[in-house]
Amino acid sequence: MELSTLLWMGALLLVWYLSVGFGVTVAYHRVLTHRSANLSKPLLYALVLAGLPAGPPAEWVGNHRRHHADSDGPNDPHSPVHDGFWYAHCGWYLGIRNRGVCFLYAVGGPLRYVLDMCLRQMSPGGHDARAKDVLEDRVLRFLSTRFGYFLGSLVHILPFVLAYLLMEWDGVLIAWVAGVVFYNAGDAVNSVGHIWGRQDFAGSSEARNNPLVALISLGEGWHSGHHAFPRSARHGLLKGQIDLSYMLLRGLSAVGLASDIHLPTGEDIHGRQRP
Repeated sequence: MELSTLLWMGALLLVWYLSVGFGVTVAYHRVLTHRSANLSKPLLYALVLAGLPAGPPAEWVGNHRRHHADSDGPNDPHSPVHDGFWYAHCGWYLGIRNRGVCFLYAVGGPLRYVLDMCLRQMSPGGHDARAKDVLEDRVLRFLSTRFGYFLGSLVHILPFVLAYLLMEWDGVLIAWVAGVVFYNAGDAVNSVGHIWGRQDFAGSSEARNNPLVALISLGEGWHSGHHAFPRSARHGLLKGQIDLSYMLLRGLSAVGLASDIHLPTGEDIHGRQRP
């Protein structure tokens, strides 16, 4: 196998990983859920399409707002404190508590798309009350319906087509593994991010700052900081905490594609920091 083929394959997987990752961390999470910043509409829609493996946007936003409303409390949809690691990691998507089934779902990779389209709640649904602002946008509302989610998800067939053209079925298998990785990187924020790591801030539920989770999730693993300041566009608030999603927002702001970036003051950060 030629080195150039491997390099092209690596570039394909990196672009796919980053596009899905930033679609979730920037568009779904920081812009739509917490309104930490604004993006130009074309860029927002493109990033939401990229982030569709995480689920329909209205459902994602509604569930995440539920999580913050009672983090690690009885009404948290995915707390490892109350429901255990595997349920918080991925079982909660489908209401699955069996550890073996949860594990199979976790390693299902892109097959989760099919299950999600059939079984996950779409708009209109119970999440609407917490995501009315998302549903006011016609494009986001369409992508939150079962049909819209299906059409938008077809975009993610392209990486598998390109992988096959590069390395035939070996390429498809490698792309599948990459899909498993990015699904679990996001899931780890809900599970690992509430069990292992440092609680650098007071009043942040059981949320932890975990450097490894922060690395694979593009900055989302600075979870203690995020729960202390949910509207902050920057989650890595302390020295040495690299937050790639915030860095992207800063770059987009510099070229006029992002605006109204919210940040806590240094005094606020110091006031909430644990000794």
